Amino acid sequence: MPNVINKQQQIRGFLLLIVSFFVIFSVLGGVMFISYTRTIFQNSDLAINQQIKQFNLAGALKDSEDSNRKSPMLLQSNTLADVWVYDKNKKLIVDDHVPEPLQEIYRKQFKYRSPSLTDQPKTVKLGDNYYRVATVEFIDNTHNNKGQLVKYGMITVNVTDTIFNLNHFKKVILWSFGMFGLLALMVSYWISLKNMKPIIKSWQQQQDFVNNAAHELRTPMAVIQGKLENMLTHPESTVREQSNAIILSLSEIRRLTSLTNNMLTLAKSESNMTRIEKEETDVAQFLSCIIAPYQEMAEFDGKEVLLSVHVNQPVYIDQKRIHQLIVLLVDNAMKYSDTGATVSVTATIEKKKFVISVSDTGQGISDEAKKHIFDRFYREDKTGSRETGGTGLGLSIAEWIVRAHGGKIAVTDNEPKGTIFKITLPL
Repeated sequence: MPNVINKQQQIRGFLLLIVSFFVIFSVLGGVMFISYTRTIFQNSDLAINQQIKQFNLAGALKDSEDSNRKSPMLLQSNTLADVWVYDKNKKLIVDDHVPEPLQEIYRKQFKYRSPSLTDQPKTVKLGDNYYRVATVEFIDNTHNNKGQLVKYGMITVNVTDTIFNLNHFKKVILWSFGMFGLLALMVSYWISLKNMKPIIKSWQQQQDFVNNAAHELRTPMAVIQGKLENMLTHPESTVREQSNAIILSLSEIRRLTSLTNNMLTLAKSESNMTRIEKEETDVAQFLSCIIAPYQEMAEFDGKEVLLSVHVNQPVYIDQKRIHQLIVLLVDNAMKYSDTGATVSVTATIEKKKFVISVSDTGQGISDEAKKHIFDRFYREDKTGSRETGGTGLGLSIAEWIVRAHGGKIAVTDNEPKGTIFKITLPL
């Protein structure tokens, strides 16, 4: 993938992650702060409401229905709430129980608030302290025979410590937001890099596949074209005289057919068009039918193909695909084995797994080739020898068949020489 496109994709991914993290942190921080703010004043507001209810039940408020009204100055406030009473001039009337030095301080700090606060308790700052305040209007029965006069009052709860905690919590939220923002930058950059790796790898694999496929297709087509053009230069020749060119062209056509079929199989595997259809299978009979033709062919080449089955129970497999898998592995073993070599196919049950092994005493595979043996179009012989007729797709198809069954395939060395392919499938 070109570096410019790669960089653009990475930047887009990075910005998308940053915005996502920012939205998530903002919503989370906002929800936490609002929830904390709503709950932090619950105790103080409850104390204020309880105090108002107490006055109301005692008939001390202007709107109280109880006719047996008492003086608000005789009512005791609860332990959290303080009651401040003002005269008609809105001058603070301090209880005689308050020490004299404090009375003047209270009168200076507690100015009467507007009755607009009566709906809900609100937070106000008086001096250096914060209070939750609700205003009420009292009935004064202390003046005998002078009628009922309205006094003004404020029910307050000191929430200075609560405000301090709230401000501290706000700072914690902001610092956390900043730290997580920095962490989000680093994580987003790392994730954007990680996300690009499989994309680049996939793009590179696609490019390699197209290049290799074009190379594999071009070679046989060039051969066929050359032979046909040569035949056209000898229009008087008979079929017998041009038999070599015809045979070679047919061979290349078969090679093209095999290549296109393999490419179609891999394309279907990637698009999930091919489904695995498992059915109950007698392993001994199934493998015998597959191996029998190879045992006959091996005799003509001075080789030997052995079959050993130790499975006493039916297994559920896709017979068509497993047949294709065994053919691919045995065919490879035969191609890359010299005269006198032995190809062994074994089937067993190990740890509740169905295990098939295809081993040979042939040329073997180097350690470096084992890392790429299942890559498409990979051949250890870089010259692409046409003697074996391989296209480098067989083992890729084999790996897909095993993976589609939920199994694993591994390649190891066979001692003293050769290769072992081990397939493990779940029962």
